[in-house]
Amino acid sequence: MAVFEYQRRVRYADTDQFQAAHHSRALLWFEEARTELLRALGRPYQEFERAGFFFPVREASCRYRSLARFDMLLAVAIDSVEVRGASLRFDYRVTCGREAIVEGYTVHACVDRAGKVVRLPADLREIFARA
Repeated sequence: MAVFEYQRRVRYADTDQFQAAHHSRALLWFEEARTELLRALGRPYQEFERAGFFFPVREASCRYRSLARFDMLLAVAIDSVEVRGASLRFDYRVTCGREAIVEGYTVHACVDRAGKVVRLPADLREIFARA
């Protein structure tokens, strides 16, 4: 069962000459889902930025299963969130109905305004422990 699910349509601007969503869009969909997850948990990403915490992507992986075509309604699910000392890992699954489109993950470092790696804030660890 997913921790969070976000729905979005494949826009015409997402597609390439092959009339399928460009492979780079998967990472965009992952980012949208992360942003919406934080909002749904009551702590929008901007609050962490104002407090001086940033979460740059340190590692990303995508495994493409099927093509996403214009106007398909996609479900972008975050299946799990792994909280580590100074990083987060999100596992994703994108589907259209029962059809698997892409699976992947991202790992994010927690850094301060100077870009120095810092421990995740306690409230963020608590938020994801409840998710």
